Amino acid sequence: MDGFPPWRNRQFVLHLLLSCLVVLATAGCTSLGPAVLRGERIHYNLALQHTTNEQMLLNLVRLKYRDTPIFLEVSGIASQVSLSASAQAGAQLQADANELFNLGVDLVYSTLPTVTYTPLQGEDFSQRFLSPLSLDRLMLLYRSGWPLRPILRLGVQRLNQVKNAPRAAAPTLRRRVPDYREFARVVDLIGELERQDALDIVYESPPSDDRAGRLVLRIVADALELPAVQELTGLLRLTGGKTRYPIVYAHQAVLQEGAQEVDELRVETRSLLGILFFLAEAIEVPETDTQAGKVAITRYETGEPFDWRQVTGDLLRIRAAPARPPGAAMAVRYRGSWFYIDDTDLMSKSIFSLLTQLFALQAGKTERLLPILTLPLGK
Repeated sequence: MDGFPPWRNRQFVLHLLLSCLVVLATAGCTSLGPAVLRGERIHYNLALQHTTNEQMLLNLVRLKYRDTPIFLEVSGIASQVSLSASAQAGAQLQADANELFNLGVDLVYSTLPTVTYTPLQGEDFSQRFLSPLSLDRLMLLYRSGWPLRPILRLGVQRLNQVKNAPRAAAPTLRRRVPDYREFARVVDLIGELERQDALDIVYESPPSDDRAGRLVLRIVADALELPAVQELTGLLRLTGGKTRYPIVYAHQAVLQEGAQEVDELRVETRSLLGILFFLAEAIEVPETDTQAGKVAITRYETGEPFDWRQVTGDLLRIRAAPARPPGAAMAVRYRGSWFYIDDTDLMSKSIFSLLTQLFALQAGKTERLLPILTLPLGK
Protein backbone atom coordinates (compact mmCIF):
# COMPACT_ATOMS: atom_id res chain seq x y z
CA MET A 1 0.00 0.00 0.00
CA ASP A 2 2.77 2.39 -0.92
CA GLY A 3 1.73 5.98 -1.27
CA PHE A 4 -1.03 5.90 1.35
CA PRO A 5 -0.71 7.96 4.52
CA PRO A 6 -0.12 6.00 7.79
CA TRP A 7 -3.63 6.72 9.16
CA ARG A 8 -5.16 5.12 6.07
CA ASN A 9 -3.07 1.95 6.71
CA ARG A 10 -4.20 1.74 10.34
CA GLN A 11 -7.84 2.11 9.35
CA PHE A 12 -7.49 -0.67 6.83
CA VAL A 13 -5.96 -3.00 9.42
CA LEU A 14 -8.66 -2.27 12.01
CA HIS A 15 -11.39 -2.94 9.46
CA LEU A 16 -9.70 -6.18 8.51
CA LEU A 17 -9.44 -7.33 12.13
CA LEU A 18 -13.07 -6.49 12.84
CA SER A 19 -14.27 -8.29 9.70
CA CYS A 20 -12.29 -11.41 10.56
CA LEU A 21 -13.69 -11.45 14.08
CA VAL A 22 -17.28 -11.12 12.85
CA VAL A 23 -16.82 -13.87 10.26
CA LEU A 24 -15.29 -16.27 12.78
CA ALA A 25 -17.92 -15.61 15.44
CA THR A 26 -20.76 -15.98 12.94
CA ALA A 27 -19.33 -19.22 11.60
CA GLY A 28 -19.00 -20.53 15.12
CA CYS A 29 -22.63 -19.73 15.98
CA THR A 30 -24.08 -21.34 12.88
CA SER A 31 -22.10 -24.58 13.27
CA LEU A 32 -22.08 -24.86 17.06
CA GLY A 33 -25.79 -25.66 17.48
CA PRO A 34 -25.82 -29.00 15.61
CA ALA A 35 -22.48 -29.99 17.18
CA VAL A 36 -23.77 -29.36 20.69
CA LEU A 37 -27.01 -31.25 19.96
CA ARG A 38 -25.07 -34.27 18.71
CA GLY A 39 -22.90 -34.27 21.79
CA GLU A 40 -25.48 -33.50 24.48
CA ARG A 41 -28.67 -35.28 23.48
CA ILE A 42 -27.28 -38.81 23.78
CA HIS A 43 -25.76 -38.00 27.18
CA TYR A 44 -29.08 -36.72 28.50
CA ASN A 45 -30.87 -39.74 27.03
CA LEU A 46 -28.51 -42.24 28.68
CA ALA A 47 -28.57 -40.41 32.00
CA LEU A 48 -32.38 -40.36 31.99
CA GLN A 49 -32.53 -44.07 31.18
CA HIS A 50 -30.06 -45.10 33.90
CA THR A 51 -31.58 -42.93 36.61
CA THR A 52 -35.14 -44.04 35.77
CA ASN A 53 -34.16 -47.71 36.05
CA GLU A 54 -32.21 -47.13 39.24
CA GLN A 55 -35.08 -45.21 40.84
CA MET A 56 -37.54 -48.01 40.06
CA LEU A 57 -35.12 -50.63 41.41
CA LEU A 58 -34.49 -48.57 44.54
CA ASN A 59 -38.20 -48.27 45.28
CA LEU A 60 -38.73 -52.00 44.82
CA VAL A 61 -36.03 -52.61 47.42
CA ARG A 62 -37.61 -50.03 49.73
CA LEU A 63 -40.92 -51.87 49.57
CA LYS A 64 -39.16 -55.11 50.43
CA TYR A 65 -37.95 -53.46 53.65
CA ARG A 66 -41.35 -51.79 54.16
CA ASP A 67 -39.79 -48.38 53.67
CA THR A 68 -41.67 -45.55 51.97
CA PRO A 69 -41.13 -45.32 48.19
CA ILE A 70 -40.39 -41.90 46.73
CA PHE A 71 -40.61 -41.09 43.02
CA LEU A 72 -39.13 -37.95 41.51
CA GLU A 73 -40.24 -37.28 37.95
CA VAL A 74 -38.02 -35.34 35.58
CA SER A 75 -40.49 -32.74 34.37
CA GLY A 76 -37.98 -30.60 32.46
CA ILE A 77 -34.43 -30.54 31.14
CA ALA A 78 -33.16 -27.22 29.81
CA SER A 79 -29.63 -26.66 28.55
CA GLN A 80 -28.40 -23.15 27.80
CA VAL A 81 -25.29 -22.72 25.69
CA SER A 82 -23.21 -19.57 25.93
CA LEU A 83 -20.61 -18.52 23.35
CA SER A 84 -17.83 -16.04 24.08
CA ALA A 85 -15.18 -14.72 21.70
CA SER A 86 -12.03 -12.74 22.29
CA ALA A 87 -9.45 -11.37 19.87
CA GLN A 88 -5.91 -10.11 20.15
CA ALA A 89 -4.33 -8.08 17.41
CA GLY A 90 -0.95 -6.42 16.95
CA ALA A 91 0.49 -4.42 14.12
CA GLN A 92 3.68 -2.59 13.21
CA LEU A 93 3.02 0.18 10.72
CA GLN A 94 5.90 1.98 9.09
CA ALA A 95 5.85 4.42 6.27
CA ASP A 96 8.68 2.80 4.38
CA ALA A 97 7.95 -0.88 5.07
CA ASN A 98 5.19 -3.44 4.68
CA GLU A 99 2.65 -3.63 7.48
CA LEU A 100 3.28 -6.44 9.96
CA PHE A 101 0.29 -7.53 12.04
CA ASN A 102 -1.00 -10.62 13.83
CA LEU A 103 -4.54 -11.73 14.71
CA GLY A 104 -5.67 -14.18 17.40
CA VAL A 105 -9.29 -15.21 18.07
CA ASP A 106 -10.53 -17.46 20.92
CA LEU A 107 -14.04 -18.96 20.81
CA VAL A 108 -15.27 -20.63 24.00
CA TYR A 109 -18.69 -22.22 24.60
CA SER A 110 -20.16 -23.66 27.80
CA THR A 111 -23.41 -25.39 28.72
CA LEU A 112 -25.52 -24.78 31.80
CA PRO A 113 -28.07 -27.60 32.28
CA THR A 114 -31.15 -27.10 34.44
CA VAL A 115 -33.09 -30.19 35.54
CA THR A 116 -36.54 -29.86 37.11
CA TYR A 117 -37.80 -32.61 39.42
CA THR A 118 -41.43 -33.11 40.40
CA PRO A 119 -42.25 -35.38 43.35
CA LEU A 120 -45.10 -37.77 42.66
CA GLN A 121 -47.74 -37.10 45.28
CA GLY A 122 -51.37 -36.22 45.84
CA GLU A 123 -53.73 -36.88 42.95
CA ASP A 124 -50.91 -37.90 40.62
CA PHE A 125 -49.75 -40.56 43.09
CA SER A 126 -53.28 -41.80 43.69
CA GLN A 127 -54.10 -42.08 40.01
CA ARG A 128 -50.89 -43.74 38.99
CA PHE A 129 -50.20 -46.06 41.93
CA LEU A 130 -53.46 -46.82 43.71
CA SER A 131 -55.90 -47.10 40.79
CA PRO A 132 -56.29 -50.61 39.32
CA LEU A 133 -54.95 -51.05 35.83
CA SER A 134 -57.58 -50.84 33.14
CA LEU A 135 -58.08 -53.65 30.64
CA ASP A 136 -57.41 -51.19 27.82
CA ARG A 137 -53.90 -50.54 29.11
CA LEU A 138 -53.18 -54.24 29.44
CA MET A 139 -54.46 -54.67 25.89
CA LEU A 140 -52.08 -51.96 24.68
CA LEU A 141 -49.20 -54.03 26.02
CA TYR A 142 -50.63 -57.19 24.50
CA ARG A 143 -51.13 -55.65 21.07
CA SER A 144 -47.64 -54.16 21.18
CA GLY A 145 -46.16 -57.66 21.29
CA TRP A 146 -46.01 -58.71 24.95
CA PRO A 147 -47.21 -62.29 25.52
CA LEU A 148 -50.27 -62.88 27.66
CA ARG A 149 -48.45 -64.96 30.26
CA PRO A 150 -46.26 -62.21 31.81
CA ILE A 151 -49.04 -59.61 31.44
CA LEU A 152 -51.50 -61.77 33.37
CA ARG A 153 -49.02 -62.87 36.03
CA LEU A 154 -47.95 -59.31 36.65
CA GLY A 155 -51.09 -57.23 36.20
CA VAL A 156 -53.97 -59.56 37.16
CA GLN A 157 -54.76 -60.83 40.64
CA ARG A 158 -57.93 -62.77 39.84
CA LEU A 159 -59.56 -64.48 36.85
CA ASN A 160 -63.10 -65.39 37.87
CA GLN A 161 -62.47 -67.22 41.16
CA VAL A 162 -58.89 -68.19 40.37
CA LYS A 163 -56.57 -66.12 42.58
CA ASN A 164 -53.07 -64.86 41.86
CA ALA A 165 -51.85 -64.00 45.38
CA PRO A 166 -54.35 -61.10 45.66
CA ARG A 167 -53.03 -60.02 49.08
CA ALA A 168 -49.40 -59.81 48.00
CA ALA A 169 -49.65 -56.03 48.16
CA ALA A 170 -50.73 -55.97 51.81
CA PRO A 171 -47.86 -54.43 53.81
CA THR A 172 -48.49 -56.52 56.92
CA LEU A 173 -46.04 -58.34 59.13
CA ARG A 174 -48.09 -61.49 59.68
CA ARG A 175 -49.06 -62.96 56.33
CA ARG A 176 -50.45 -66.28 55.22
CA VAL A 177 -49.36 -68.35 52.26
CA PRO A 178 -51.13 -66.99 49.15
CA ASP A 179 -53.39 -68.81 46.73
CA TYR A 180 -51.55 -69.02 43.43
CA ARG A 181 -51.24 -72.60 42.13
CA GLU A 182 -54.43 -72.67 40.06
CA PHE A 183 -53.65 -69.27 38.58
CA ALA A 184 -50.13 -70.39 37.66
CA ARG A 185 -51.62 -73.35 35.83
CA VAL A 186 -54.19 -71.14 34.08
CA VAL A 187 -51.55 -68.74 32.70
CA ASP A 188 -49.36 -71.67 31.66
CA LEU A 189 -52.26 -73.08 29.67
CA ILE A 190 -53.03 -69.68 28.14
CA GLY A 191 -49.39 -69.26 27.17
CA GLU A 192 -49.29 -72.71 25.61
CA LEU A 193 -52.46 -72.09 23.58
CA GLU A 194 -51.25 -68.64 22.54
CA ARG A 195 -48.03 -70.13 21.15
CA GLN A 196 -50.13 -72.60 19.15
CA ASP A 197 -52.29 -69.72 17.78
CA ALA A 198 -55.28 -71.46 19.34
CA LEU A 199 -56.27 -68.59 21.63
CA ASP A 200 -56.49 -64.81 21.38
CA ILE A 201 -58.04 -61.78 23.07
CA VAL A 202 -59.77 -59.37 20.70
CA TYR A 203 -62.19 -56.48 20.59
CA GLU A 204 -65.43 -57.73 19.12
CA SER A 205 -68.07 -55.44 17.66
CA PRO A 206 -71.59 -56.23 18.88
CA PRO A 207 -74.47 -56.75 16.44
CA SER A 208 -75.98 -53.42 17.45
CA ASP A 209 -74.10 -50.21 16.68
CA ASP A 210 -75.35 -48.42 19.81
CA ARG A 211 -72.79 -50.12 22.04
CA ALA A 212 -69.03 -50.05 22.04
CA GLY A 213 -67.05 -53.17 21.24
CA ARG A 214 -66.10 -55.45 24.12
CA LEU A 215 -63.19 -57.69 24.88
CA VAL A 216 -63.60 -61.37 24.11
CA LEU A 217 -61.48 -64.42 24.84
CA ARG A 218 -61.57 -66.25 21.52
CA ILE A 219 -60.65 -69.89 21.01
CA VAL A 220 -60.10 -71.35 17.56
CA ALA A 221 -62.80 -73.86 16.67
CA ASP A 222 -60.27 -76.51 15.65
CA ALA A 223 -58.69 -76.33 19.12
CA LEU A 224 -61.85 -76.99 21.17
CA GLU A 225 -61.00 -80.67 21.60
CA LEU A 226 -57.47 -80.00 22.83
CA PRO A 227 -56.87 -81.18 26.43
CA ALA A 228 -55.35 -77.78 27.27
CA VAL A 229 -58.54 -75.97 26.20
CA GLN A 230 -60.76 -78.30 28.19
CA GLU A 231 -58.58 -77.97 31.29
CA LEU A 232 -58.50 -74.17 30.94
CA THR A 233 -62.28 -73.76 30.68
CA GLY A 234 -62.71 -76.13 33.62
CA LEU A 235 -60.35 -74.15 35.87
CA LEU A 236 -62.08 -70.89 34.92
CA ARG A 237 -65.56 -72.38 35.55
CA LEU A 238 -66.59 -71.79 31.95
CA THR A 239 -68.81 -73.97 29.81
CA GLY A 240 -66.66 -75.92 27.39
CA GLY A 241 -67.15 -76.19 23.65
CA LYS A 242 -67.54 -72.45 22.98
CA THR A 243 -65.29 -70.28 20.81
CA ARG A 244 -65.85 -66.96 22.58
CA TYR A 245 -66.17 -65.78 26.18
CA PRO A 246 -66.86 -62.09 26.99
CA ILE A 247 -64.32 -60.42 29.29
CA VAL A 248 -65.62 -58.15 32.06
CA TYR A 249 -63.63 -55.65 34.11
CA ALA A 250 -64.28 -56.97 37.64
CA HIS A 251 -63.72 -53.59 39.36
CA GLN A 252 -66.95 -52.32 37.81
CA ALA A 253 -69.03 -54.90 39.67
CA VAL A 254 -68.95 -56.70 42.99
CA LEU A 255 -67.18 -60.02 42.63
CA GLN A 256 -68.48 -62.62 45.05
CA GLU A 257 -68.12 -66.34 45.27
CA GLY A 258 -70.49 -67.91 42.75
CA ALA A 259 -71.87 -64.52 41.65
CA GLN A 260 -70.49 -64.45 38.12
CA GLU A 261 -72.65 -64.99 35.09
CA VAL A 262 -72.24 -68.18 33.10
CA ASP A 263 -69.45 -68.11 30.49
CA GLU A 264 -68.19 -64.67 31.43
CA LEU A 265 -64.54 -64.08 32.28
CA ARG A 266 -64.13 -61.47 35.02
CA VAL A 267 -60.69 -59.92 35.30
CA GLU A 268 -59.57 -58.21 38.50
CA THR A 269 -56.38 -56.24 37.92
CA ARG A 270 -53.73 -55.01 40.33
CA SER A 271 -52.80 -51.43 40.98
CA LEU A 272 -49.30 -50.33 40.09
CA LEU A 273 -48.42 -50.24 43.78
CA GLY A 274 -49.78 -53.77 44.08
CA ILE A 275 -47.52 -54.87 41.23
CA LEU A 276 -44.52 -53.27 42.93
CA PHE A 277 -45.29 -55.06 46.21
CA PHE A 278 -45.80 -58.30 44.29
CA LEU A 279 -42.44 -58.02 42.53
CA ALA A 280 -40.69 -56.86 45.70
CA GLU A 281 -41.25 -60.36 47.06
CA ALA A 282 -38.76 -61.59 44.46
CA ILE A 283 -35.91 -59.59 46.00
CA GLU A 284 -33.17 -61.58 47.70
CA VAL A 285 -31.94 -59.91 50.88
CA PRO A 286 -28.83 -60.61 52.98
CA GLU A 287 -29.36 -63.33 55.57
CA THR A 288 -28.31 -60.94 58.32
CA ASP A 289 -31.25 -58.63 57.45
CA THR A 290 -33.64 -61.58 57.51
CA GLN A 291 -32.41 -62.75 60.90
CA ALA A 292 -32.61 -59.21 62.25
CA GLY A 293 -36.30 -59.01 61.30
CA LYS A 294 -35.85 -56.17 58.81
CA VAL A 295 -38.07 -57.84 56.20
CA ALA A 296 -41.49 -59.50 56.51
CA ILE A 297 -41.53 -63.27 56.29
CA THR A 298 -44.53 -65.26 55.08
CA ARG A 299 -44.91 -68.54 56.93
CA TYR A 300 -46.94 -71.72 56.71
CA GLU A 301 -49.21 -72.60 59.61
CA THR A 302 -46.43 -74.85 60.85
CA GLY A 303 -44.12 -71.84 61.15
CA GLU A 304 -41.91 -72.74 58.20
CA PRO A 305 -41.02 -69.79 55.92
CA PHE A 306 -42.72 -69.64 52.53
CA ASP A 307 -40.55 -69.15 49.45
CA TRP A 308 -42.17 -66.44 47.31
CA ARG A 309 -40.17 -67.59 44.31
CA GLN A 310 -42.87 -70.24 43.93
CA VAL A 311 -45.23 -67.36 43.06
CA THR A 312 -42.98 -64.94 41.20
CA GLY A 313 -41.10 -67.79 39.53
CA ASP A 314 -38.90 -66.59 36.70
CA LEU A 315 -40.58 -63.18 36.44
CA LEU A 316 -37.95 -61.14 38.20
CA ARG A 317 -34.82 -61.86 40.21
CA ILE A 318 -33.14 -59.07 42.16
CA ARG A 319 -30.00 -60.20 43.93
CA ALA A 320 -27.98 -58.75 46.78
CA ALA A 321 -24.20 -58.45 47.15
CA PRO A 322 -21.87 -56.73 49.64
CA ALA A 323 -20.03 -54.91 46.83
CA ARG A 324 -21.11 -53.54 43.48
CA PRO A 325 -21.25 -56.50 41.07
CA PRO A 326 -19.29 -56.08 37.82
CA GLY A 327 -21.89 -57.74 35.58
CA ALA A 328 -24.99 -55.82 36.62
CA ALA A 329 -27.46 -54.34 34.15
CA MET A 330 -28.56 -51.94 36.92
CA ALA A 331 -27.65 -51.68 40.58
CA VAL A 332 -28.42 -49.53 43.62
CA ARG A 333 -26.89 -49.41 47.08
CA TYR A 334 -29.32 -49.55 49.99
CA ARG A 335 -28.91 -50.40 53.68
CA GLY A 336 -25.27 -51.31 53.19
CA SER A 337 -25.84 -53.80 50.34
CA TRP A 338 -25.93 -53.65 46.56
CA PHE A 339 -29.14 -54.83 44.91
CA TYR A 340 -28.94 -55.58 41.21
CA ILE A 341 -30.26 -57.36 38.13
CA ASP A 342 -27.68 -59.43 36.31
CA ASP A 343 -27.00 -58.37 32.74
CA THR A 344 -27.41 -61.96 31.51
CA ASP A 345 -30.82 -62.40 33.16
CA LEU A 346 -32.87 -61.59 30.08
CA MET A 347 -36.21 -62.51 31.63
CA SER A 348 -35.73 -60.17 34.60
CA LYS A 349 -34.62 -57.37 32.27
CA SER A 350 -37.70 -57.93 30.08
CA ILE A 351 -40.09 -57.88 33.05
CA PHE A 352 -38.39 -54.76 34.38
CA SER A 353 -38.95 -53.14 30.99
CA LEU A 354 -42.61 -54.22 31.13
CA LEU A 355 -42.87 -52.63 34.58
CA THR A 356 -41.51 -49.30 33.33
CA GLN A 357 -43.99 -49.38 30.43
CA LEU A 358 -46.85 -49.97 32.86
CA PHE A 359 -45.56 -47.04 34.90
CA ALA A 360 -45.62 -44.83 31.81
CA LEU A 361 -49.11 -46.00 30.79
CA GLN A 362 -50.44 -45.14 34.25
CA ALA A 363 -49.02 -41.63 33.98
CA GLY A 364 -52.16 -40.26 32.35
CA LYS A 365 -50.96 -36.97 30.88
CA THR A 366 -47.61 -38.05 29.55
CA GLU A 367 -46.65 -34.74 27.93
CA ARG A 368 -45.70 -33.39 31.36
CA LEU A 369 -43.00 -36.00 31.65
CA LEU A 370 -41.28 -35.35 28.35
CA PRO A 371 -37.87 -33.69 28.86
CA ILE A 372 -37.16 -30.53 26.89
CA LEU A 373 -33.70 -29.71 25.59
CA THR A 374 -33.42 -26.09 24.49
CA LEU A 375 -30.48 -24.92 22.41
CA PRO A 376 -30.97 -21.23 21.46
CA LEU A 377 -28.30 -21.15 18.77
CA GLY A 378 -28.01 -20.38 15.11
CA LYS A 379 -30.66 -17.66 15.07
